Amino acid sequence: MDYIILYNPLSKSGGNKKKINKIKKKLQKKGNTVTVGSFLDIVDVKEFINKLNPATKILVIGGDGTLHHLANTLIDYEVKNDVYAMSAGTGNDFVRSLKSKEKLVRINDYICDIPYDLAEENNNQRRYFINSVGIGVDAYIAYLVNTLENSKGRWSYFKSTYRGFTKYKPEDLTITIDGEEKQFKKVWLTVVANSAYLGKGMKISPKSVRLDDKLEIIVVHGMPRLLLLLVFPLIYLGWHLRIKRFVKHYEGKEIKINSETDKYVQYDGETEYPRRKLHIYR
Repeated sequence: MDYIILYNPLSKSGGNKKKINKIKKKLQKKGNTVTVGSFLDIVDVKEFINKLNPATKILVIGGDGTLHHLANTLIDYEVKNDVYAMSAGTGNDFVRSLKSKEKLVRINDYICDIPYDLAEENNNQRRYFINSVGIGVDAYIAYLVNTLENSKGRWSYFKSTYRGFTKYKPEDLTITIDGEEKQFKKVWLTVVANSAYLGKGMKISPKSVRLDDKLEIIVVHGMPRLLLLLVFPLIYLGWHLRIKRFVKHYEGKEIKINSETDKYVQYDGETEYPRRKLHIYR
Protein backbone atom coordinates (compact mmCIF):
# COMPACT_ATOMS: atom_id res chain seq x y z
CA MET A 1 0.00 0.00 0.00
CA ASP A 2 1.22 3.49 -0.86
CA TYR A 3 0.91 6.33 1.65
CA ILE A 4 1.73 10.01 1.29
CA ILE A 5 2.09 12.05 4.46
CA LEU A 6 1.33 15.77 4.08
CA TYR A 7 2.11 18.36 6.75
CA ASN A 8 2.22 22.13 7.14
CA PRO A 9 5.66 23.28 8.38
CA LEU A 10 4.31 26.74 9.20
CA SER A 11 1.73 25.49 11.70
CA LYS A 12 2.75 25.58 15.33
CA SER A 13 3.27 21.82 15.32
CA GLY A 14 2.96 20.91 11.66
CA GLY A 15 6.72 20.50 11.45
CA ASN A 16 6.77 17.84 14.17
CA LYS A 17 9.46 15.76 12.47
CA LYS A 18 9.74 13.20 15.27
CA LYS A 19 6.07 12.33 15.09
CA ILE A 20 6.11 12.18 11.31
CA ASN A 21 9.17 9.94 11.26
CA LYS A 22 7.60 7.65 13.84
CA ILE A 23 4.46 7.25 11.73
CA LYS A 24 6.55 6.72 8.60
CA LYS A 25 8.62 3.95 10.19
CA LYS A 26 5.54 2.23 11.61
CA LEU A 27 3.86 2.17 8.20
CA GLN A 28 7.02 0.99 6.49
CA LYS A 29 7.40 -1.89 8.94
CA LYS A 30 4.02 -3.13 7.72
CA GLY A 31 5.33 -3.22 4.15
CA ASN A 32 3.87 0.09 2.99
CA THR A 33 5.59 2.62 0.74
CA VAL A 34 5.62 6.05 2.39
CA THR A 35 6.36 9.49 0.93
CA VAL A 36 6.49 12.64 3.06
CA GLY A 37 5.72 16.08 1.63
CA SER A 38 4.99 19.64 2.70
CA PHE A 39 1.81 21.49 1.75
CA LEU A 40 4.02 24.48 0.92
CA ASP A 41 5.67 22.52 -1.89
CA ILE A 42 2.30 21.93 -3.57
CA VAL A 43 1.23 24.73 -5.91
CA ASP A 44 -2.23 23.27 -6.62
CA VAL A 45 -3.56 20.73 -4.12
CA LYS A 46 -6.34 19.54 -6.43
CA GLU A 47 -3.97 18.97 -9.31
CA PHE A 48 -1.54 17.21 -6.98
CA ILE A 49 -4.20 14.79 -5.72
CA ASN A 50 -5.57 14.26 -9.22
CA LYS A 51 -2.19 12.93 -10.34
CA LEU A 52 -2.02 10.40 -7.50
CA ASN A 53 -2.94 6.76 -7.92
CA PRO A 54 -6.50 6.53 -6.49
CA ALA A 55 -5.27 3.67 -4.28
CA THR A 56 -2.71 5.90 -2.57
CA LYS A 57 -3.78 6.85 0.92
CA ILE A 58 -3.28 10.46 2.02
CA LEU A 59 -2.38 11.10 5.65
CA VAL A 60 -2.71 14.71 6.86
CA ILE A 61 -0.67 15.61 9.93
CA GLY A 62 -1.82 18.79 11.63
CA GLY A 63 -4.37 20.50 13.79
CA ASP A 64 -7.70 22.16 13.12
CA GLY A 65 -6.13 25.01 11.16
CA THR A 66 -4.50 22.63 8.71
CA LEU A 67 -7.73 20.68 8.23
CA HIS A 68 -9.71 23.92 7.88
CA HIS A 69 -7.56 25.07 4.97
CA LEU A 70 -7.61 21.61 3.38
CA ALA A 71 -11.42 21.45 3.55
CA ASN A 72 -11.75 24.90 1.97
CA THR A 73 -9.39 23.87 -0.82
CA LEU A 74 -11.15 20.57 -1.63
CA ILE A 75 -14.78 21.54 -0.98
CA ASP A 76 -15.89 21.31 -4.63
CA TYR A 77 -13.53 18.49 -5.61
CA GLU A 78 -14.31 14.77 -5.49
CA VAL A 79 -11.36 13.12 -3.77
CA LYS A 80 -11.01 9.51 -4.91
CA ASN A 81 -8.22 8.73 -2.46
CA ASP A 82 -8.83 7.82 1.15
CA VAL A 83 -7.82 10.81 3.28
CA TYR A 84 -6.84 10.25 6.91
CA ALA A 85 -6.12 12.69 9.70
CA MET A 86 -3.97 12.32 12.77
CA SER A 87 -4.03 15.01 15.41
CA ALA A 88 -0.75 16.85 15.68
CA GLY A 89 -1.61 20.54 15.95
CA THR A 90 -2.18 22.82 18.91
CA GLY A 91 -5.90 22.34 18.41
CA ASN A 92 -7.34 18.89 17.71
CA ASP A 93 -11.05 19.52 18.18
CA PHE A 94 -11.98 17.98 14.82
CA VAL A 95 -10.42 14.59 15.61
CA ARG A 96 -11.61 14.83 19.22
CA SER A 97 -15.23 15.24 18.10
CA LEU A 98 -15.13 12.02 16.05
CA LYS A 99 -14.44 10.00 19.22
CA SER A 100 -12.59 7.38 17.21
CA LYS A 101 -10.41 4.80 18.91
CA GLU A 102 -8.24 4.63 15.80
CA LYS A 103 -5.16 6.85 15.61
CA LEU A 104 -5.73 7.41 11.89
CA VAL A 105 -9.24 8.65 11.13
CA ARG A 106 -10.69 8.60 7.62
CA ILE A 107 -12.15 12.07 7.02
CA ASN A 108 -13.52 12.02 3.44
CA ASP A 109 -17.14 12.14 4.64
CA TYR A 110 -16.41 15.05 6.98
CA ILE A 111 -14.85 17.48 4.48
CA CYS A 112 -17.23 17.19 1.53
CA ASP A 113 -20.50 18.48 3.05
CA ILE A 114 -19.77 21.22 5.55
CA PRO A 115 -21.37 24.56 6.49
CA TYR A 116 -20.09 27.93 5.37
CA ASP A 117 -20.29 31.67 5.93
CA LEU A 118 -21.26 33.73 2.91
CA ALA A 119 -18.99 36.67 3.64
CA GLU A 120 -20.93 39.62 2.25
CA GLU A 121 -18.16 41.96 3.35
CA ASN A 122 -15.67 39.94 1.26
CA ASN A 123 -17.51 39.83 -2.09
CA ASN A 124 -19.75 36.95 -0.97
CA GLN A 125 -16.78 34.65 -0.69
CA ARG A 126 -17.68 31.36 0.96
CA ARG A 127 -15.65 30.42 4.03
CA TYR A 128 -16.29 26.80 4.97
CA PHE A 129 -15.69 25.48 8.47
CA ILE A 130 -15.38 22.02 10.01
CA ASN A 131 -15.94 22.85 13.69
CA SER A 132 -17.42 26.27 14.36
CA VAL A 133 -17.63 29.97 13.62
CA GLY A 134 -17.50 32.36 16.53
CA ILE A 135 -17.86 36.10 16.90
CA GLY A 136 -16.97 37.80 20.15
CA VAL A 137 -14.60 37.02 22.99
CA ASP A 138 -13.84 33.50 21.70
CA ALA A 139 -12.55 34.95 18.43
CA TYR A 140 -10.57 37.59 20.29
CA ILE A 141 -9.02 34.87 22.44
CA ALA A 142 -8.19 32.87 19.30
CA TYR A 143 -6.45 35.97 17.94
CA LEU A 144 -4.42 36.30 21.15
CA VAL A 145 -3.46 32.60 21.04
CA ASN A 146 -2.46 32.77 17.37
CA THR A 147 -0.20 35.77 17.97
CA LEU A 148 1.61 34.27 20.96
CA GLU A 149 5.21 33.31 20.28
CA ASN A 150 4.70 30.06 22.17
CA SER A 151 1.07 28.95 22.17
CA LYS A 152 1.41 25.22 22.76
CA GLY A 153 -0.67 23.53 25.40
CA ARG A 154 -3.75 24.45 27.38
CA TRP A 155 -1.84 26.78 29.70
CA SER A 156 -1.28 29.27 26.88
CA TYR A 157 -4.99 29.10 26.08
CA PHE A 158 -5.90 29.76 29.73
CA LYS A 159 -3.59 32.78 29.79
CA SER A 160 -5.07 34.17 26.60
CA THR A 161 -8.57 33.41 27.87
CA TYR A 162 -7.99 35.35 31.08
CA ARG A 163 -6.57 38.28 29.13
CA GLY A 164 -9.47 38.15 26.68
CA PHE A 165 -12.15 38.05 29.38
CA THR A 166 -10.59 40.96 31.28
CA LYS A 167 -10.19 43.20 28.21
CA TYR A 168 -13.14 42.30 25.99
CA LYS A 169 -16.20 44.57 26.07
CA PRO A 170 -19.52 42.75 25.44
CA GLU A 171 -21.85 44.53 23.03
CA ASP A 172 -25.32 44.10 21.54
CA LEU A 173 -26.00 41.75 18.61
CA THR A 174 -28.89 40.96 16.31
CA ILE A 175 -29.13 37.25 15.46
CA THR A 176 -31.60 35.86 12.93
CA ILE A 177 -32.16 32.08 12.96
CA ASP A 178 -34.17 30.65 10.07
CA GLY A 179 -35.92 33.99 9.62
CA GLU A 180 -36.65 34.67 13.30
CA GLU A 181 -34.86 37.78 14.56
CA LYS A 182 -33.58 37.96 18.13
CA GLN A 183 -31.97 40.86 19.98
CA PHE A 184 -29.30 40.28 22.62
CA LYS A 185 -27.71 42.74 25.03
CA LYS A 186 -24.08 42.62 26.15
CA VAL A 187 -23.12 39.52 24.18
CA TRP A 188 -19.85 37.88 25.15
CA LEU A 189 -19.82 35.35 22.38
CA THR A 190 -21.94 33.71 19.72
CA VAL A 191 -20.77 30.34 18.40
CA VAL A 192 -22.35 28.58 15.45
CA ALA A 193 -21.24 24.99 15.85
CA ASN A 194 -20.94 21.98 13.60
CA SER A 195 -19.01 20.14 16.31
CA ALA A 196 -19.09 19.86 20.07
CA TYR A 197 -15.59 21.23 20.69
CA LEU A 198 -13.47 24.33 20.26
CA GLY A 199 -10.44 25.87 21.94
CA LYS A 200 -8.46 22.71 22.74
CA GLY A 201 -11.29 20.64 24.16
CA MET A 202 -13.95 23.06 25.40
CA LYS A 203 -17.32 21.34 24.96
CA ILE A 204 -19.05 24.49 23.80
CA SER A 205 -21.88 22.70 21.95
CA PRO A 206 -22.48 19.30 23.56
CA LYS A 207 -25.60 18.65 21.46
CA SER A 208 -23.84 19.03 18.11
CA VAL A 209 -23.81 16.06 15.73
CA ARG A 210 -21.28 16.54 12.97
CA LEU A 211 -23.11 14.87 10.07
CA ASP A 212 -26.66 16.07 10.80
CA ASP A 213 -28.41 18.77 8.75
CA LYS A 214 -28.45 21.57 11.32
CA LEU A 215 -26.20 23.84 13.31
CA GLU A 216 -26.20 24.63 17.02
CA ILE A 217 -26.07 28.26 18.12
CA ILE A 218 -24.70 29.14 21.55
CA VAL A 219 -25.11 32.72 22.81
CA VAL A 220 -23.57 33.92 26.07
CA HIS A 221 -24.96 37.33 27.03
CA GLY A 222 -25.62 39.59 30.00
CA MET A 223 -23.32 37.62 32.30
CA PRO A 224 -21.22 39.62 34.77
CA ARG A 225 -17.52 39.49 33.96
CA LEU A 226 -16.54 37.87 37.27
CA LEU A 227 -19.21 35.19 36.92
CA LEU A 228 -18.00 34.46 33.39
CA LEU A 229 -14.50 33.82 34.72
CA LEU A 230 -15.88 31.55 37.44
CA VAL A 231 -18.07 29.44 35.16
CA PHE A 232 -15.56 29.23 32.32
CA PRO A 233 -14.21 25.80 33.44
CA LEU A 234 -17.75 24.38 33.12
CA ILE A 235 -17.48 24.70 29.35
CA TYR A 236 -15.00 21.80 29.29
CA LEU A 237 -17.78 19.60 30.68
CA GLY A 238 -20.58 21.13 28.62
CA TRP A 239 -22.36 22.22 31.81
CA HIS A 240 -22.58 25.90 30.85
CA LEU A 241 -25.90 25.23 29.05
CA ARG A 242 -27.48 24.77 32.48
CA ILE A 243 -27.02 28.49 33.17
CA LYS A 244 -30.08 29.33 31.07
CA ARG A 245 -30.40 32.90 32.27
CA PHE A 246 -27.16 33.87 30.52
CA VAL A 247 -26.55 31.02 28.05
CA LYS A 248 -28.98 30.42 25.20
CA HIS A 249 -29.03 27.44 22.87
CA TYR A 250 -30.75 27.30 19.46
CA GLU A 251 -30.76 25.16 16.34
CA GLY A 252 -30.99 26.30 12.74
CA LYS A 253 -29.86 26.05 9.14
CA GLU A 254 -29.48 29.72 8.20
CA ILE A 255 -28.02 32.12 10.72
CA LYS A 256 -27.38 35.85 10.34
CA ILE A 257 -25.36 37.78 12.90
CA ASN A 258 -25.12 41.56 12.79
CA SER A 259 -22.94 43.81 14.92
CA GLU A 260 -22.79 47.61 15.00
CA THR A 261 -19.05 47.54 15.70
CA ASP A 262 -16.00 45.75 14.27
CA LYS A 263 -15.46 42.28 15.69
CA TYR A 264 -12.99 39.44 15.56
CA VAL A 265 -14.38 36.29 13.94
CA GLN A 266 -12.86 32.81 14.21
CA TYR A 267 -13.31 29.94 11.78
CA ASP A 268 -11.97 26.74 13.36
CA GLY A 269 -9.59 28.93 15.34
CA GLU A 270 -8.41 30.96 12.30
CA THR A 271 -9.27 34.62 12.84
CA GLU A 272 -10.44 37.54 10.71
CA TYR A 273 -10.78 41.23 11.59
CA PRO A 274 -12.72 43.44 11.17
CA ARG A 275 -16.12 41.87 10.58
CA ARG A 276 -19.66 43.03 11.36
CA LYS A 277 -21.85 40.54 9.51
CA LEU A 278 -22.03 36.77 9.27
CA HIS A 279 -24.42 34.83 7.06
CA ILE A 280 -24.06 31.12 7.78
CA TYR A 281 -25.67 28.20 5.98
CA ARG A 282 -25.93 24.48 6.61
